[in-house]
Amino acid sequence: MSKRQGFLIISVSTAIALLLMLGSVFAAPNGTVILDPPTAAKSGLPGTTVTYTLWFTNGGGTASITDTFMLGYEGNQWPVDLPRTEILLSGGASTNIALSVTIPFTPTTTHDTVTITVSYQGSLLLPVSRLTTNFYWTYLPIIGRSDDVCRPTGENYGALAVENWQAAERQAELHGDLNLTLRGYVPTTADLRLVDIPGPTDAGAPQLAGLFAPSRPPDFTSVYRVNNWNWGCNCRGDPIEEVEVSLADLAATPGETVHVPDRSGGDIGDGYKALVLYASSDRLTIKYTRKDAIADYDAVHNYTYGYAIHFENVCVDANLLAHYQELNIAGRHELPALQAGQAIGRARSNYVGVSIRDAGAFMDPRSRKDWWHGY
Repeated sequence: MSKRQGFLIISVSTAIALLLMLGSVFAAPNGTVILDPPTAAKSGLPGTTVTYTLWFTNGGGTASITDTFMLGYEGNQWPVDLPRTEILLSGGASTNIALSVTIPFTPTTTHDTVTITVSYQGSLLLPVSRLTTNFYWTYLPIIGRSDDVCRPTGENYGALAVENWQAAERQAELHGDLNLTLRGYVPTTADLRLVDIPGPTDAGAPQLAGLFAPSRPPDFTSVYRVNNWNWGCNCRGDPIEEVEVSLADLAATPGETVHVPDRSGGDIGDGYKALVLYASSDRLTIKYTRKDAIADYDAVHNYTYGYAIHFENVCVDANLLAHYQELNIAGRHELPALQAGQAIGRARSNYVGVSIRDAGAFMDPRSRKDWWHGY
């Protein structure tokens, strides 16, 4: 395979040119531009396309002046697609960038790394992002390995029509309520144990003990605060303060199956419990209603409702991922439907991240009375 290389052609803004004419030199110095994450890795099957979302922040400059930057990528052997053609940002502003890597049908290496670079006014800046894409084969007795943590679960998945279908306002990959990697999360030092939070209890809340089979009490290894989402700029905000913890890692055995937590009642049709609203190779978002939205607004009663769960660090089952991608491309009139206890993938390493929401609001996954009845 020959190496492909692409660049975004960028010009200096009118405001910058005027400053230069007046003798004021403005430059974005090294270190003021941020690419997040600096490194990332994903996996996929041969012949599939893996998408990464990067956050580009202009940490220097002035809010009243728009700067233009040049992005480049290098070092890759597998095809890379960078669809945006220019990045224009004022000082302090951020935007997201979608970049995809296509895994060849017959890859000659087990992985490929592409390096994203940034230039400003002809000079390379220090921040780079290195994205490594791995491939794995569908598990078959001849070519598979019994110790492959991402081997398929053997499950098949149904579908249900969504109740509130309308043309999508933005791609699910770039939706701050669906793809949790856009929001991001920061570590916190809260207790790694169940907590007792006062207030009413919903007997029909999803029970997180059912993430694994058989059900078991939690072994929290890390806890985090998910970032808010600013819908005005479509960008991440500061960490959520309403709850002490909004995402937790649960200890797991690499390769063990991860399941749909059950809830009493809550059948959304044909015996299913939840819809898949977003899926990638390593994360999944499900909703315990038939609406294609995390937060549902009822114009008559003025309330939102419905539980949702984000799964992180999961090898999403290849059948489920392909099913989601097919229905997503077809317009999301239908989405994959899941049964209680159904396996949705496997633990990618020694933990699985889980974040749970009620009526759109992030809740504390350590709450005993809500998600861990009987423990």
